[in-house]
Amino acid sequence: MIIVADTSAVLAAFDEGQPHHEAAEQIMETESLLVSPLVMTELDHLARREGGFDFAVEVAAALLVRFERGRYQLASIRYEDFATANQLRLDYRGLKLDLADTVGVALADRYDTNRIFTLDQRDFRAIRPLTAGFDAFEILPFDWDGQGA
Repeated sequence: MIIVADTSAVLAAFDEGQPHHEAAEQIMETESLLVSPLVMTELDHLARREGGFDFAVEVAAALLVRFERGRYQLASIRYEDFATANQLRLDYRGLKLDLADTVGVALADRYDTNRIFTLDQRDFRAIRPLTAGFDAFEILPFDWDGQGA
């Protein structure tokens, strides 16, 4: 089952100074990820802020290789995804969710998964998946069994 990637965990996989670096790195090496363009934009911004321009370019290059090999997918965002994402922001107003997170929830629904690669447990433990049959998100690396895809 594909995993929807969130910015925090992808950054942790590339930055040894981030919490949960080793587990995040292992997940990126063994699992198939779906990455939204919003996550790519956030990731570039944070990687540049944390490690400089060269680090941000290295992160993008590493992801491009994975996209090219078919290991990861770059999600296309549809109007319906944005509409769903914005409604989620309203439904969970108290959490003050950002758009990248709620687009990730919408993509999880479209791709029929409840697996989210994130360090943001607060938000993703509070949000219920939209897909019938899933009561909660499986949050990696925290809920990961380490077995890989």
